[in-house]
Amino acid sequence: MTATQPTRHPRRGLAVAAALVALSAWGGAAGLVTGSLALEGGLNARLPFHSPVLGGLALAALVAVPFTLLAASAWRGSERTDELALGSGALLVGWILVELAFVRALSFFHPLYLVIGGWFVFCGRHALKRDRGDRVEPAAPGA
Repeated sequence: MTATQPTRHPRRGLAVAAALVALSAWGGAAGLVTGSLALEGGLNARLPFHSPVLGGLALAALVAVPFTLLAASAWRGSERTDELALGSGALLVGWILVELAFVRALSFFHPLYLVIGGWFVFCGRHALKRDRGDRVEPAAPGA
């Protein structure tokens, strides 16, 4: 580590937040795969191949795994934490948007997880800019 690089330290808050998202995604994936999480109102028919199992596997791969890796990385204070936060948040936002496109039914969780995903993107992007020494300029009035 050179003198110009920031000292890395565990980011427990980010780790706990990522672990909560990962836990909810693992729970949702398990529920979809096992059939214990029933989709109401014919929503299964709107899933790709009408398969909640495929949806559960995709949820595990695209949300649960990245957020699990992020939680571990943030807990250890890894140098990859910021990139993982940015990527995991972007995947979560993408997952919600694609889910809405397929399911075409809005629940309380969709806007909630869009905001949560956006927060992880912000945290990762902000930290990366800070580490590079970029200065974030405020927008000009009227812009």
